[in-house]
Amino acid sequence: MKTSLLITALILTSLFSFADQFTGNITLMNFRGVFTDQQEVELNWITMMESDVDYFEIQRSGDGLNFQDIDSVESKMKITTNDYQLQYSYKDAHPLIGTSYYRVKVVSKNGNINQTPVVQINNSTVEGTRIYPTLIQNNMVFVESNKNLRGVKIEFFNLAGKKISETDWETLSDRQMAQVSKSGVLPTGTYVARLTAKGQNVKNQLVIIQSH
Repeated sequence: MKTSLLITALILTSLFSFADQFTGNITLMNFRGVFTDQQEVELNWITMMESDVDYFEIQRSGDGLNFQDIDSVESKMKITTNDYQLQYSYKDAHPLIGTSYYRVKVVSKNGNINQTPVVQINNSTVEGTRIYPTLIQNNMVFVESNKNLRGVKIEFFNLAGKKISETDWETLSDRQMAQVSKSGVLPTGTYVARLTAKGQNVKNQLVIIQSH
């Protein structure tokens, strides 16, 4: 059993069983999505009596309304023609932060298009993540998270949008220290700290520099 199934803080499973729902020339079963402890979204679905399907388009949305194609999966009927039931899976290695929505579009060889119901996934890695102190007097801040964030970057900007500095970590699972400025003392004032993981925004925070 995957560890993620035991950690409720990191997992939200949406499960739809619809063995009697026909989509094009197939019967779809058990389309589900899981947010794993590897911080990936894993989608799984089963087809029965599949024929004339060209491929499956994976679609993702941040609001449940506007979906974008992010990848595609070829029909297994291209390599086998006598299986009554076929199992499919797809992993999104770079899921959105927060709540996202997935569906699979079924594209037939004759051009017919149908789609599965929507599953909702909660990527809660932002919870328990903070940047402190907000009043900075020694050019240093701490970045802390009780989650295992990967591909982490903290950037500091002035209010005109000019980047001042950037610090990167391969992983962030506890506490790290970063310099606000690496090229000298900054003027007293308000600045923006932006924390991202895998290129996606995790936290934006205003900090105040108090120069001596």
